[in-house]
Amino acid sequence: MSYSDALSLQRQFSQREIDIDSLVNFLSYLRHEFKHQAVEPKAIEIYFFCLIKGSFYQNIKVSQYSFACLCHLVKRIYFQDQPKLRRYANDVVPVLIEKLAENSKVHDISRKALTDYWRATSLEVERCLRKAGFLNESFIVREQTLKFLCSLQAAEPKFSPRTLLFDIVSTLRDPVESVRSACKDCVVDLYKNAALQAMTELKGEIQNQKISSNMASEVLSALRIQENMEEPKTPVAPFEAPDAASNVDMPSMKRTPLAVLPVQAQDENRNVPSMPLGVSQAVPQSVEVFLQQIPASANDDLKPAFVASSSDLEIQMEGLISAFDGKETEANWAQRQKNIMILREIIRGNAYEDHAITFITCLRSLSGGINKAVSSLRTTLSAHGCKLIMDLASTAKNGIDPFVDGFMQSLVKLSSSTKKIAAQNANFAITVLLGYTSFQPRVAGMISSACRDKNAQTRLYAAGWLQLTLIAHQAHKTIMESFNCVELFENCIKSGLADANPKVREAVRPTYWEFQSIWPQRAAVIIKNLDTMAKKALEKLNPKPESTVHKAEEKRPPLRGIDRVALKS
Repeated sequence: MSYSDALSLQRQFSQREIDIDSLVNFLSYLRHEFKHQAVEPKAIEIYFFCLIKGSFYQNIKVSQYSFACLCHLVKRIYFQDQPKLRRYANDVVPVLIEKLAENSKVHDISRKALTDYWRATSLEVERCLRKAGFLNESFIVREQTLKFLCSLQAAEPKFSPRTLLFDIVSTLRDPVESVRSACKDCVVDLYKNAALQAMTELKGEIQNQKISSNMASEVLSALRIQENMEEPKTPVAPFEAPDAASNVDMPSMKRTPLAVLPVQAQDENRNVPSMPLGVSQAVPQSVEVFLQQIPASANDDLKPAFVASSSDLEIQMEGLISAFDGKETEANWAQRQKNIMILREIIRGNAYEDHAITFITCLRSLSGGINKAVSSLRTTLSAHGCKLIMDLASTAKNGIDPFVDGFMQSLVKLSSSTKKIAAQNANFAITVLLGYTSFQPRVAGMISSACRDKNAQTRLYAAGWLQLTLIAHQAHKTIMESFNCVELFENCIKSGLADANPKVREAVRPTYWEFQSIWPQRAAVIIKNLDTMAKKALEKLNPKPESTVHKAEEKRPPLRGIDRVALKS
């Protein structure tokens, strides 16, 4: 396929008045050529751009032919140049997911194309499934996403639902009955032949997310999982793929060799975008303002480390793992600190930009060690662990979404430390983590728990975390409502405004106004039930008085949960 054909297609889509018949004939010609001819490398980007645009064109014929061409192009590039598929995954895969909601013929070819894409770059496809599939506003897309996972496991025995377990189980609470039913069938289908350890993980996730007893009973009984089933004493690997979010301390932290991973983890990973289509690459300006209040970890005199290839990166990161085996001792703590600093130098270099998939794959095996560093009683080691998480979040952003859950658990616990420096470090790290990564209902639950913590210091910080979450993820209002996060936030604000500690009450007030800007009716009920003194104190921080509504953004109160004391080593 020549470059001139790509330019011709681009010209046709650029015309003010498109000749539909001519365009459809040309698309038909391209579809035939994609089946039999290789595509010139420099034409690939133009083809993808035009066919994605055409797939959502208002004319049905153009839309259908464009999408059929897009699926054939995916197949052609899969055989011709798989790294190119990785490069455009975040643009193409969400389109394939959206098309799952259309008629049977369309979603059948979409499933086939998604399966090919998963074979080429499983990490990127699973990330897109999480954002464009499970969190999609269309219940049909959510339902078809579940059915696609079942078809993927049937086509690819190596597929592991483990990295998507949280999202799958969360869908058991979906507001639409047909989606809940499809999710129940999906869970049963995915786990019917799973090992005991996988069954245990599933049961634990269902319990952690507090799925309704009726739904949980139906799923567990269908899989013949006993209610009192205990975890096996000897862990058994339930699936071949590694766990992207596993941060549990283990006796041995040996990582899965890249040789047994899908092919995309072994090749060059240059120019892999870190965010899927539909999610803005830029952090909102209001979030940047808050993050500027935090001392930057870049002021350390650590220099970036550059790696020549993905294989070199793999060797370097694999060498860092052994120091984190077992408990921390006098003999290994210094080496652990050195390894954390090396990892910070690596993330500051070109590792993520040029070798993203290899970096994330290796990070899976180091995530438990990072949590051990954060939880260390040695202040310098713990500080470097917190700074590393800040470096990861500011560089990889959404790329570290699978690890946020585990990092948050360690950091929230550290925020209640009696050592002021350690607690501040944890607060800074959580703030950066929440500012740069995606909204996750489970993390919202952790913030809610922190708001009710016995430690007043943690409650004070949690008010800031909640405020930043509301500012950073206002666009995900529907998702918050679907997963009952609004009730969690509302209860946090109610308890915070009535907290016995005056500093906590003061910190929650600006959080209330952020909540009010998203859910004004719920906020009105909260302020109505306050006594006169509390209501007066709250009204003083109203960022939108009648005369200056247009200046609301400029008058937004500062994030009070953030302590401005600089990070100390």
